[in-house]
Amino acid sequence: MAAVEFDVATGAKRYGFASLRRLKTPAEFSALLRAPRERSIRAERQMLSINAAWVTAGASSTGGTKSGDVRFGVTAGKRNARRSVDRTLVKRIVREACRHRAAAFEDCAAQASARIDIALRLKAPLLNEHGAPVAMRVWRRQIRADADSLLDEALTRLRARLPMSSTSRTN
Repeated sequence: MAAVEFDVATGAKRYGFASLRRLKTPAEFSALLRAPRERSIRAERQMLSINAAWVTAGASSTGGTKSGDVRFGVTAGKRNARRSVDRTLVKRIVREACRHRAAAFEDCAAQASARIDIALRLKAPLLNEHGAPVAMRVWRRQIRADADSLLDEALTRLRARLPMSSTSRTN
């Protein structure tokens, strides 16, 4: 699945996530969070946390996905972003960061013959230490910086921990 898709009717590029590239159900998110430590990566920054888990081709694959697939999920709860507009914006910013790195994650998954699931979560409220709202300009930049940093770290750690196929190691 390429990071950029083309609309056949108009020939225009589409940058959205296909349905197969998203974690959608609570069961998919909980399965990711229950993944054993030897098959998962966890990290956090000031505003976001990330959980990534993988299933190799030899293990049973659920949900009809195949090896080489990468699925992303983003959550932003009411506790941390009270206004729905802010929750939506947080998710949009994080999805954009995921789109930019989707091809690299797909290459990693294909080389390891694995399916990778990644969930990013807003873990800190959009408030300062005094309980006052933080300026939108500030938290938008912080969310994007955290998302970029976490995705880069997850990709580096996945490449180190996933067993790569013999053909990919010679390249």
